[in-house]
Amino acid sequence: MKKLIFLLTVFCCVDAAAQPEFVKKIGCFIDSMSVRGVDRRYIDAPEKPWQVMVQGNINQSDVHIKSQFDGSAMFEDVKGMFTWEPCVKTDVSSYVGFWAGYRGYGLGYSVNVGGNKGSLFKLGATGGSYGVNLRIHRFETDEPTVHFEYDDISGNHESGDGHYYLIDPMYVKVVSLDGYYLFNGKRFSYCAAYDQSVFQKRSAGSFMVGAMYYKSTIIYDNNPDADFILMMNDIGKIKQYQFAIGPGYAYNFVPCKGLLISAMAMPMITVSNKIDVWHYNSNLRKAALSDDDADIDIEDYVIYPSEGANKIYSPYEKEFKTSHRSDATVILDARLSVTYNTGNWFFNTYALLNRFRFEFDTTKGHLTDWSINACVGIRL
Repeated sequence: MKKLIFLLTVFCCVDAAAQPEFVKKIGCFIDSMSVRGVDRRYIDAPEKPWQVMVQGNINQSDVHIKSQFDGSAMFEDVKGMFTWEPCVKTDVSSYVGFWAGYRGYGLGYSVNVGGNKGSLFKLGATGGSYGVNLRIHRFETDEPTVHFEYDDISGNHESGDGHYYLIDPMYVKVVSLDGYYLFNGKRFSYCAAYDQSVFQKRSAGSFMVGAMYYKSTIIYDNNPDADFILMMNDIGKIKQYQFAIGPGYAYNFVPCKGLLISAMAMPMITVSNKIDVWHYNSNLRKAALSDDDADIDIEDYVIYPSEGANKIYSPYEKEFKTSHRSDATVILDARLSVTYNTGNWFFNTYALLNRFRFEFDTTKGHLTDWSINACVGIRL
């Protein structure tokens, strides 16, 4: 974001006499690209090239992690493996922001106004047969739900569910960069459905191919949450990197003038799937495994600012990172959009669903992210 602001500042400081001519040439090139090779019976460009929108967004993310470890070594009444499954499902969060673009090239930023703390940044560049979109979503939460299972020493299977209250919140950041190519860009427009830089005048569909780079960061390596890290088998931070490709299909339905309903689905296969995991050696684990300290008082091993305990859990003293490469997996990119155009004004709402999976050793999980975006905009 800082680099983008710097580049815009430099651009604005270009010699005042040269800048209008340069901008004019860029604008003419983009104008010609927006309608080059298209069938004007199906697709047309508005006379006014700028789109400015006020947008609202509701969003929810679901991070599910399943960890298994030898529970008999830590708990006297456990026999064999102990399963610990935290699920971080954020509140349905609300965002308000803006988008500004020229012929499908633009950026938007939204801030949180309700639900879990977070922000959204979007950058898009779409043409007749191609498109590239960047989305960055950050949020924090301190109330994951947890499911656990184990067999006790009497042979009974025990399980339960409940909320786990983190003293310091868990931080999650998701970055997705996706691009696509349309095989029927002559009659089908992705821009008409998602940035309103052109009009879809008649119904049409297109097969497409796409690629997506995805990076997620999950961090909960905070001193006061030592017990949670212990139950995660000493894992306090996870970073996942995926690159996926796949075919898809999209269809624009025009039931009447000005109204457009668009749907797209694209399953993808990961061709690269890397996970970095940070493990922490803590004195809390040593205490849990020690016969001399069987009854653990977690407050003796956690830093509380107002108490200053003598025995502390400090994840940064003995941390180590391991990297894992997973087998190919399937991820899903699905979208649905409704647009109405009237004069220079337009109204749009679209829904987005992404689902990503990961697995390493005895830990696995997935991240599901959905959002519904609504906006009102004007062409200038």
